[in-house]
Order: sequence, then structure tokens, then C-alpha cells
Amino acid sequence: MFRFTIRDVLWLTTVIALVVVWRADLARQEAVYREMLRFRMGDNSNEWRIILHEAKNHPELLTELKAVEADNNKHLRDRASLNLRFYKLKNKAEDFYRSEKTRDSYAEN
Repeated sequence: MFRFTIRDVLWLTTVIALVVVWRADLARQEAVYREMLRFRMGDNSNEWRIILHEAKNHPELLTELKAVEADNNKHLRDRASLNLRFYKLKNKAEDFYRSEKTRDSYAEN
């Protein structure tokens, strides 16, 4: 059988903890880089459903979305500013969703 001292177990625990912390930080950095790349490339596929869902109750979101898409098709060189407009629109839709969710939870009580 193997016999480990307390010091060996503590060192092993420390090394494992450091590796876990390092990997968690690396995963966080990868997520940030992925989000930055998606922002630069204009991949809005996940956010469309949020905006379209909230556009049922707030038609102004659909109007703004159509304006962003029209500008996007005309001015491809301004992709970064158009992406910023789109993400502001997505955040607005999420805010509507959260406020409605909160209002619904208060109505249930």
C-alpha cells in the first residue's frame, strides 16, 4: 500500500486547486473572446428569438429590428456600429422580458 504524508496530500490538493482555478479562468477568457468574435462577425442568431418574442407585445422592437437589418444590408462597412445597435435592441427586449416577468410574479402573489 501507498503511504502518503499529510504534507504530500496538502501539496496534491494545492496543485489540483490551482489547476481548477486556472482552467476556470481560461474558460471565462474563452467565453469573452468568443463573445467579442461573435460581436465583430455579426452573428446575431441567438438574440433574434429574444427580440421576436418580445416584439409580439412591443411592436416598436420589430420596427427597430427592421431598420437595423435594412441598414445592415446597405452598409456592410459599418458592421461594428450596426452590431452595437442590434445589441442595444436585444438588451431592450431582455429588459422588457424581465419587467414583464417581475410584473407577472407580483400579480400571482
